[in-house]
Amino acid sequence: MKVHEAIARALADIGVTQLFGLIGDANLFMVDSYIRDCKGKYIGAVHEAGAVLMALGHARVSEQIGVATVTHGPALTNTLTTLVEGVKAATPMVLLAGDTPADDREHPQKVDQRAFIEATGAGFEPLRSPKTVAEDLTRAFHRARLERRPVVLNMPIELQWLDADEQQAKLYFPETRSVIASSADMDNAIGMLASSHRPVVIGGRDARDPQVEAAILRFAERIQAPVAVSVRGKGLFASDPFNVGICGTLSNPVALEVIGASDCLIVFGASLNKFTSGLGGLTRGKRIIQVNPVASQIGRLTPVDVGLVGDPGLTADAMVKWLDEAEIPGSGYRSDELRQKISAFRESPRRMKRAPAAGTVDLFELMQALNQSFPKDRVVVNDTGRFLVGAWPDIDVQNPRDYVDTIGFASIGLGVGAAIGAAVAANGRPTLLIAGDGGFMMGGVSELATMVEHQLDIVIVICNDSSYGAEYIQYAARDMDPSTSLKRWPDFAPIASAFGLQSLTVRGKADLDAAMTAIAQRDRKRPFLIDAKLDAAAMPRP
Repeated sequence: MKVHEAIARALADIGVTQLFGLIGDANLFMVDSYIRDCKGKYIGAVHEAGAVLMALGHARVSEQIGVATVTHGPALTNTLTTLVEGVKAATPMVLLAGDTPADDREHPQKVDQRAFIEATGAGFEPLRSPKTVAEDLTRAFHRARLERRPVVLNMPIELQWLDADEQQAKLYFPETRSVIASSADMDNAIGMLASSHRPVVIGGRDARDPQVEAAILRFAERIQAPVAVSVRGKGLFASDPFNVGICGTLSNPVALEVIGASDCLIVFGASLNKFTSGLGGLTRGKRIIQVNPVASQIGRLTPVDVGLVGDPGLTADAMVKWLDEAEIPGSGYRSDELRQKISAFRESPRRMKRAPAAGTVDLFELMQALNQSFPKDRVVVNDTGRFLVGAWPDIDVQNPRDYVDTIGFASIGLGVGAAIGAAVAANGRPTLLIAGDGGFMMGGVSELATMVEHQLDIVIVICNDSSYGAEYIQYAARDMDPSTSLKRWPDFAPIASAFGLQSLTVRGKADLDAAMTAIAQRDRKRPFLIDAKLDAAAMPRP
């Protein structure tokens, strides 16, 4: 067995069933062995960045470690932005990257790969020898899971055709659910809850397990606290009539009122970053109890009064037990009046403050139509742009694992690749990708061929205001001419059709209604693209 075969065998041994990549000199034989000898599934990307994004999207939805492969030199440097995205999104992923021969100083693709990789914040793991293939590969996967970031396995090309001994790769992760025992921290938390009159519970992505979610809801009901979610906690608490929605800079008026008036925030599985904290305005002057299974996340972004390191669900149940034993009554912050206020807001659709120009549609109306018409059991992926002001609050998911954003590095153009990986992991459910025109043109067009080739059930909605939105906002805010931020794109629908997608253009309400009908009647083995024309001057400001 050769080293490239041993790498493929090790992937199969630890249960990797899906590989994304782009082949080149240093990885093509490994990929061939993975497909032919190990019967693994492989999706080849058009660009190396796309391959990594596919692995990241797949990891977010499947909750498995994402796996991608590229060759050396420029192939590796093409992945740098996407590796940073994976690091900032704390997504476990392994990238198997080739490397140039150590003895060839003049190889045209030679770069210091370790320096590039470590600069992104990703982990670096070398493939040391033919004898250590299984050990080195499993170490990369082990680190990716425990460190919650991408790790690159660096594979020197000169090793690929050397003989390797028979090796059995094994990968094991222990059960990590833990609950904080009786302690001063728990006593302080119970004391704060006992004296709180207006508590609010906030759930984040690390509370996505259904058992954890149910436990947090029991806790919220016990202390009579309304609930809210971080953006990455979208989908939590959907059945609770006291769910006020997103906590942070995108909070709706009811959420701002409820969270703003609160005196204690109990945060489960959310980092409480500056956006969730409303740039500090929603946390200032409040007592904060943060529960997270990872100690380093407690108080990392927002100072807290009490930190409880443990499984969010088990810790929530433990707090209920202590509250019951102490016979501490609920706060009374949940009320019929609040329930009615939340219900009334949900039933009042938003519209943009400025009517859009003829030949365009209202962003909020577009998002609400998609939310109502698209199947509820779905995966939602967002690229980045000012359209998120509509997409984040108005497009629902059933669980945080059904939602993938690419906002970690605040780069546009990462959505299409992530959507492909998410769709592969969706197990037959449709995937809705919402992107801006600039992001789609930057990083999306080429991978249309990939999604068509693999007959993925993806609906792409391009929020096309023919501008770079963040830059348009800055020009407009200073009463400057925004024309430098405007673009004259070709129509996207014919481009999509040329790739083999179903497509149409939306320029008004009648087109929007027709688009929703077309989505329902689409061929689910062909991706679908909607070019929705928006008015740059009427777009809401984040």
